[in-house]
Amino acid sequence: MDETSLLNGLIAGDKRAFSMLFGMYWKELYVYVIRLVKDKEESIDIVQDTFTSLWQQREQLAEVKSLKGYIYAVVHHKAIQFIKSSIRHRDYVVAMANYFPEPHHSLEEELDAHDLAAFINAEIENLPPRMREVFLLSRNERLSYKEIAVKLSIAENTVRKQVSFSIKYLRMKINEAYFSAGIAVFAIIKAFFG
Repeated sequence: MDETSLLNGLIAGDKRAFSMLFGMYWKELYVYVIRLVKDKEESIDIVQDTFTSLWQQREQLAEVKSLKGYIYAVVHHKAIQFIKSSIRHRDYVVAMANYFPEPHHSLEEELDAHDLAAFINAEIENLPPRMREVFLLSRNERLSYKEIAVKLSIAENTVRKQVSFSIKYLRMKINEAYFSAGIAVFAIIKAFFG
């Protein structure tokens, strides 16, 4: 089947055409993406996400002149978005570590660890059920994102986003309650990461 026939079949919702397209380009796209992101699991996710997007938006592909060119543009965009997101996350972590000095011993003494743990646990209970489950599997059971994704039958990217949102939510709630970002960051690190 030539590219035009594949494109027409895809637009019409022909699953056989989609399977052929997947078979033709999956490995090639994976090799391309792994050169950019340097992470096997992320590369697989990006390529799968590209094909999912292609299938979901198939009816809007009528104007596409080169199917291969279009697929490469989509996968390239998704890879670059992942890289930018990773850089932002890394820069944020470094900035937070540099911004907040190491807590003094007197600050540690002022914190009532029991009350803080109770407060954090209460806020975790306020998370949506699935997000709470993902967060607890990540923090309490120390499962990797991949292990959580397999266990809950969800995408690894979904796990990553839900853990990230949970941490942001808890940080915000602790900041509101304790009025001190230094105390909040120390508390989160001590309670969940240390």
